[in-house]
Amino acid sequence: MRAACLPLVAGLVLLQGCATPPAPTACTSVAPNASYTGPYKGEENRLSAADMAHDLHCAQAFKAGKYPRGFVVVYGSSRLGEDKAGAPSTDSGRLYQGVRRFAADWTRAHGASFPILTGAGPGMMEAAARGATEAGGPSIGYTTYYGPAREKADARLAFQTWQGQPIVSDGLVFTSVAMRESMMVLHAAAVVVTPGGTGTEWEIYQTVESIKSRQLDPVPIYLVGQRAVYWKGFEQRVQEMARLGTIRAGEVTDLVRFVEDPQTLPEALARDMRLTR
Repeated sequence: MRAACLPLVAGLVLLQGCATPPAPTACTSVAPNASYTGPYKGEENRLSAADMAHDLHCAQAFKAGKYPRGFVVVYGSSRLGEDKAGAPSTDSGRLYQGVRRFAADWTRAHGASFPILTGAGPGMMEAAARGATEAGGPSIGYTTYYGPAREKADARLAFQTWQGQPIVSDGLVFTSVAMRESMMVLHAAAVVVTPGGTGTEWEIYQTVESIKSRQLDPVPIYLVGQRAVYWKGFEQRVQEMARLGTIRAGEVTDLVRFVEDPQTLPEALARDMRLTR
């Protein structure tokens, strides 16, 4: 009888080991303005569950220890940037400056409680990070390995700078892009979306679907910029889904607000988040 029990005991020991994996290693950083930098390990499909668990552990510890109320997350294009000096003014250049001013105004009023969080990249992310930094910070970045940081596998190159100066005061460099995207959604107290490409579209739909399917508590979501210029395609796509019956009418659009002028955002956001100065 005792011998017959040995395989069962061994199996239970193995199951216990799966249920209680070893604690992740320490959340260390090689960058002075990051609380955690996960190592670069290549493409996402090369990563292990342990790599992702380490990212998750360090991200949760960062938020809980420093910013437990969450962030105002700003998404947007890495390619729509500031107008060059002396060049004609453009719609995207004006939007860049509007996002920069919004981030500065928000940071002065409420940044200590709900800091600006960006993907720590160029373009519209840079605009928000600059604004938060110019207002005295904090300016938080969640990123992973893109561009020079990827080419050199060096987390110290992951955060965008402005004229050689840091514009991200703290944040995380993830090994896993999937964990980075998930944590930006999970840690958002509000979401501000500026125009972007497929990455930004991914972030819109990930956030909206998480709320729509009741996998995430609702948060305010704002789509910023001229509605007819930047959001016409998004609205048409959502309308087509409703026409086909793949979503219900209003199921997506009821979750978002269109804001053409970023300067009106601080007041609207504070009101929706029930904050006072």
